[in-house]
This record gives sequence, structure tokens and C-alpha cells, in this order.
Amino acid sequence: MRFLVELSLDGNYINKDKNRVIISILKNCFESYSKDYFEELYKNPHSKDFTFSLFLGMDAKFEREVIEVPSKKIFLNFSTYEAYDGMMFYNSILNKVGQSFKYKDDEIKIEKIILKKEKPIFSDKVKFRTLSPVISRDHHSDNKSTWYYSLSEEKGQEVFIRNFKRQIIDKFGDSSKYDLEEVKFKFITKNVKIKNYSIEILGNVGDIYIEAKPYILDYIYKGGLGGKRNSGFGLLEIL
Repeated sequence: MRFLVELSLDGNYINKDKNRVIISILKNCFESYSKDYFEELYKNPHSKDFTFSLFLGMDAKFEREVIEVPSKKIFLNFSTYEAYDGMMFYNSILNKVGQSFKYKDDEIKIEKIILKKEKPIFSDKVKFRTLSPVISRDHHSDNKSTWYYSLSEEKGQEVFIRNFKRQIIDKFGDSSKYDLEEVKFKFITKNVKIKNYSIEILGNVGDIYIEAKPYILDYIYKGGLGGKRNSGFGLLEIL
């Protein structure tokens, strides 16, 4: 399920750590609507099959600590693989339409939410374009040695594909291992640096060609691709 949420800024600027601002708003909405659902998402460590991206307008200007948004409009694209998560997201946001949220110096109001039409996938070959950066991350549970890689490097692709296979097996079980043997990637991307929870991390934007079974492609399209998906990374559109 895909949604478009229109947000408005009280001023002309938003913190450069913009995903963190939006996550704070989403958590507020989820917890206000259903504490059980909120705890299911954030109190138990497990993969979340949703992702989002932010569009700040073509005239947005990135400064050292803030982003200038002359239009005062932010468009949040949200996508989830599971219909239940989509329903909970829609109801949580709808419950807060017309309300404003304060995060440090930012004040953001939820204006409206729209259900978007998804594209069906029947082919085993799809060209995707990133709507939010795709992350190749070598992450360990102790958080002492987390590294971010470029998809233009062999190591970055190795880490990315390893994580991808683990993600698909966790979702669909061991039977998907046979289908993963046929998956092929082609990356036409460039590197970007994104401020995320006060640190700069490396991401990848551009086009990604993927050859895989339709059910795997559908999962990627709806649930996102790469690391830190539920933090606003890895949202794709079909070209």
C-alpha cells in the first residue's frame, strides 16, 4: 500500500536531519492511535516492512544545519508491503490531520493523506529508480562497527546482496533460497551523504535494474530495498 501525506511547515526551514523529524511524528501518530501497535513496532526488535521518502520541492536549498523550503510544503511518500501496516498507518495519520507537531525549532502540520495506486508486477525484470537513498550497511548488533558502502564498489555490492538475501529469507522462508540463486542486480547510482541521527551516512541514488521472481520484486517495490528502510531509506518507484 502506498500513501502520500501532505505536510506544511510553520516556517521556511526544516532540520537537515529531516528523517529523524518525520520518524518522531510517525511515532507520535502510531502511539496516539494504538499503543499496542506502537509497542509491536518499536519495543520489539524485528524488521519492519515499510519505508518512506520526502520531497521538499525543486527549490529546496540545503544549508549546513537546515534545509530551506520556500514552499513550506513537504510531501511524505509512504509504502508498506503488509496491508495491516498500511491500514494502521492510514488511520494513525488520519487521526492527526489538522494537528501540528513540534520538533526542536520545527513545527509541522499534517494537512491530508491520499491513497496512491500501486503498479502490478508481472515481469521478472524491473527497472527501479530511488525515491530515497538505498543503504548498503554492514551492521553488527553491538553497534561498535557499522560501516556504510557505495554500490559502485565491489565490497558495497557484496554487503548489499548478502543483506538482501537474508531479508528475503527472513520474510519468505528457506524455500526462497532457490529463487535467490537467480536474482541479478545492475546499479547505475551515485553516492550521497545524508544526515541521520546527527551523523552523516553514505547512501546511493539512481537507477537499479533487478531480475528476480515477481513476488520478490513486488516485495522490494512495496517494502523497500537495502538497510534502514523504516528510517526513510530504500523507497523505489518503477520506471
